[in-house]
Amino acid sequence: MTKEASGNRFLEDSHIFAGHPNPSWARRTWMSLDGIWTITHRATKKEIRVPFPIGSKESGVDFKDSGLFVYEREFILNSFSMAKRYLLHIGACDYMTTVFVNAHLVGSHIGGYASFSFDITSAAKPGKNRIEIRVRDSHSPFQVRGKQTFMRNAFFVWYEGIAGIWQSVWLEEVGLRYLERAETNFDFSGQKLAVSVFLKLLDNKGEHIPDSSLRLRITVKSSDGRGKQAIRLLEAHNGVFKATFGFDEFNAALWSIETPNLHPMALTLLCGNTVFDNVETYFGLREISAGKDGFKINGKPVFLKMVLNQGYYPGGVYTPLDYSRMVEDIRTIKALGYNGARIHEKVEAPYFHYLCDRLGLLTSFEMPSFYLPSKKGFRRYESELKELILRDSMHPSCIMRMLFNETWGIWGIYRKSSATRSFVEKMYRLAKHMDPTRPLIENSGWEHFMTDIVDFHHYLRNASLARNLYSKIRDGDEHTLEGFSLRRVLEFYVKNQVPFATRSVFLEKPSNADVVPLFLSEYGGFGWYDTENKNAVEESIEEYTRDIVDSRLFCGYCYTQLYDVGSEVNGLMTFERNPKVDIERVRKANNWEKEQ
Repeated sequence: MTKEASGNRFLEDSHIFAGHPNPSWARRTWMSLDGIWTITHRATKKEIRVPFPIGSKESGVDFKDSGLFVYEREFILNSFSMAKRYLLHIGACDYMTTVFVNAHLVGSHIGGYASFSFDITSAAKPGKNRIEIRVRDSHSPFQVRGKQTFMRNAFFVWYEGIAGIWQSVWLEEVGLRYLERAETNFDFSGQKLAVSVFLKLLDNKGEHIPDSSLRLRITVKSSDGRGKQAIRLLEAHNGVFKATFGFDEFNAALWSIETPNLHPMALTLLCGNTVFDNVETYFGLREISAGKDGFKINGKPVFLKMVLNQGYYPGGVYTPLDYSRMVEDIRTIKALGYNGARIHEKVEAPYFHYLCDRLGLLTSFEMPSFYLPSKKGFRRYESELKELILRDSMHPSCIMRMLFNETWGIWGIYRKSSATRSFVEKMYRLAKHMDPTRPLIENSGWEHFMTDIVDFHHYLRNASLARNLYSKIRDGDEHTLEGFSLRRVLEFYVKNQVPFATRSVFLEKPSNADVVPLFLSEYGGFGWYDTENKNAVEESIEEYTRDIVDSRLFCGYCYTQLYDVGSEVNGLMTFERNPKVDIERVRKANNWEKEQ
């Protein structure tokens, strides 16, 4: 394999290795497998452009998004050595994936959003190799699918589906033992950084290289990548290398929206003088707190001004034509006066979160929904949630996590003894255990029963109704705060209305309800549903946003939405990213809280 094999060179001036599909865990011994593959579906063979999903314009194929798809291509390993290992990485592939190399099964994965990798060394050979990726997808409402339709066709707010590979595919070369992941923890009172780096567990091939023969060199650098740096040489204990650094050792600089400082970290795994693995990563020093007095980053209040972003792109559906499209979306969000994006019903690629880390945009992580519960579906959701938490835990731009949205797929929570209620509670505890640093929302927008942030959604037909709702919440109106009725659900789905003036905030009031912040995580939608204000969208944005700020109830808000998607023509931009509003006017509306 060649060093720094061909890949994206966007933001090459950064001291972070940005020419890799995942700059938060990157090796320079990588080779891209993106490009032209062959694909076979129902006896029809065509060429497809990876990593664009099946059915997208950029993919070059027009197959429907269900059934079995077989991808094939060849790749060359000129420097193949049995003293090395070769890892195949797939950024994301929807939904059930099985991989063969030279006709040998190397692994399988279920889930459409998490990244996964396989050690293909035992199946690979010097020179020409053949890879086959078999993918099966369906419209099953039992699988995690987000806004992809679970009917035959798109309907209401559910869009045409995607299938197959939709993030980059690449190979990396490592030694017989290699690193799996890292974690960072910050002690701001003690001014210390704690790093844990995990070895990949032993297997038959690595048994003769025990942990005791390995050392890890960790280099933590200043945020400009050129100044002060700190180095540790470590031994592993139970497969984990641990180190502590004082902030002064590497000129620690805090990460914030205004100054998104990122500290590079180099991890070198050694066996004697032999380098087994080299990983480049980074971290951002920031502390989150969320309470009744609102959101704070590094101890400073931050009023959340977010916009809903569904992660759909012209030509590529789930996949942008190139990373510059992501950059332009982030810059537009900031130009509109927002400081964050709620990534809705999708898990974005690691590269998007790197860009948010670097450019200073707050984000949420939200698990996509399934729509009918089942034991098998619960297991698959849990497995993918674990994978995603481990993959994305080091992104400083992510400040909260959402597990479910508007009770989609989890109607059983309304009965305390239901398996669904137990499942949601289990996922809340699991996510809190795996990632205790971020506040967690169990059921975004609809009735809460255990949460770190009380959020709700409304799309009310005039600003007076919204003000009345805020007044009821402030006054502790019992009907507004607690309760549930099937009538409200039927109004939403059958009448095609959004009657959030009558939805309750709590299913049962959590014990922490009086100390957690209140977040308006969806409002707006102007231009899609019928409102009484027939004037410009900007007027509605100004009035509703001003009222949210003036209510003094909320730690922030999230406007629906950044751009049109499918039937939801309520974007601040068209799907092609042409502005539909006066950008400066919206920016001023989003600065209303600074004028108070």
